[in-house]
Amino acid sequence: MSTLMEPSVSSLPARYFTEIAAIPRASGHEAGIADYLESFAAARGLACYRDASCNVLIKKQGSKGREHEPALLLQAHTDMVTEVAYATAHDFSKEGVNLQREGNILSAKGTTLGADDGFGVALLLAALDGAADSHPPLECLFTASEEVGLLGAAAFDYERISARRMLNFDTSEEHLIITGCCGGIRSDLILPVTLEKGKGEGLKLTLHGLCGGHSGSDIDKGRANALVIMGKILENLQKHTPFRTVSLTGGDKDNAIPRDCEAVILPADLTAAKRFLSDTDALLSSLTSSPEDAGCALTVTDVTVSHIMTERDSRHILDILGVRNGVFYRRTDGIDCPETSRNLARVRTEKGEVSFGFSSRSPFPARIKESTDELDALAARVGGRTRHYAGYPGWEGAPDSPVSTLWQRAYRATTGREICATVIHAGLECGLISDKIPNLDVISVGCNIYDLHTPAERMELDSFERVYQTLLTFLREC
Repeated sequence: MSTLMEPSVSSLPARYFTEIAAIPRASGHEAGIADYLESFAAARGLACYRDASCNVLIKKQGSKGREHEPALLLQAHTDMVTEVAYATAHDFSKEGVNLQREGNILSAKGTTLGADDGFGVALLLAALDGAADSHPPLECLFTASEEVGLLGAAAFDYERISARRMLNFDTSEEHLIITGCCGGIRSDLILPVTLEKGKGEGLKLTLHGLCGGHSGSDIDKGRANALVIMGKILENLQKHTPFRTVSLTGGDKDNAIPRDCEAVILPADLTAAKRFLSDTDALLSSLTSSPEDAGCALTVTDVTVSHIMTERDSRHILDILGVRNGVFYRRTDGIDCPETSRNLARVRTEKGEVSFGFSSRSPFPARIKESTDELDALAARVGGRTRHYAGYPGWEGAPDSPVSTLWQRAYRATTGREICATVIHAGLECGLISDKIPNLDVISVGCNIYDLHTPAERMELDSFERVYQTLLTFLREC
């Protein structure tokens, strides 16, 4: 393994990717990357605007002879999903990403890589830094907090944008042009719990080793959800002995499929519980269908318990863990991807409450309402409450729009390959920005990135370079 090699003249984006990878940029904490962008613009004499949400807009005049052409908007988000591998120490509030390279593949040591959307930020910086010998006026928008509900894009003042053509760089498959995406919403279900004195020898169940993934693009790949699996383990345990719940913790980001979960319980019959939990390999195998989840394991350790939840609360937790999860409906228009899904993303136990986080996705508002209505009804049954927030719109563009057609032509001229248009089961800022800018012709494109939102995230460097060269061709011809 080695760090990303010093870039050549032709790999200017690689240099910028390396620089921004060193900057901590968790969602909601983008001040550092915004400072970097402002300094970048100032050093090159480029017009720059930064708002209170840490969105940054940098403008560059058109090249000689093209100064008065219509502007082109290039857009990427600066934040990243900050997932850390099990038993790995990494503080994303202070540390950037530790890059490692093996041949053509770039990844990070024990964490997410941040190629989502660091590759897009790097491409915009290269375009602004004079990489293109010919280009129209450029308006480069770097948005914040995309990964937690497109919050930066929602807060930006689009009166500052004149462009009516846009390239969004936030896609993970080089051979696709994205012309449509899901809308979505986030939900919290909060269950108040009563703690009783319950001294005894309890058990801590730690489920780990799952692959996880992006809760939109990977939701139909059969990858197991650690919270759902823990619920099924506990349901099966009840057949051997009753137990009370002490705490439940798992998952982290709403847009990531949970990879681990920890439950602390007090069984009525400790011996029976240990006997069952000592041989759960067959159960785990039946609950994990994806080969990528082959590393799934359950660790059981003894703990001393002083307080427990009531029997009723313990039952309600299992009811919530058992709620419908994953793909609800698939598209029926010939496009092979989910239509509606929900991800049970995280659970936390603190201060007399257990909170559960969900992310619902669909291009249809009625389907999203179906999901939130179901959570509302569940909360009412168990004595909890819900909060729905950070909603964002879906988007359906035209696969043969001028921008789409031109990117196809540029990609063909650059690579000799064909590229096709499709829609994805994930949220993109394209939908929200299209709502703000009338008559916007927009597509989303990207390079090959795998296992987004997990510590296994990796990017193909030659794909990164091909997309960069396609962008240069596009800028010359647009």
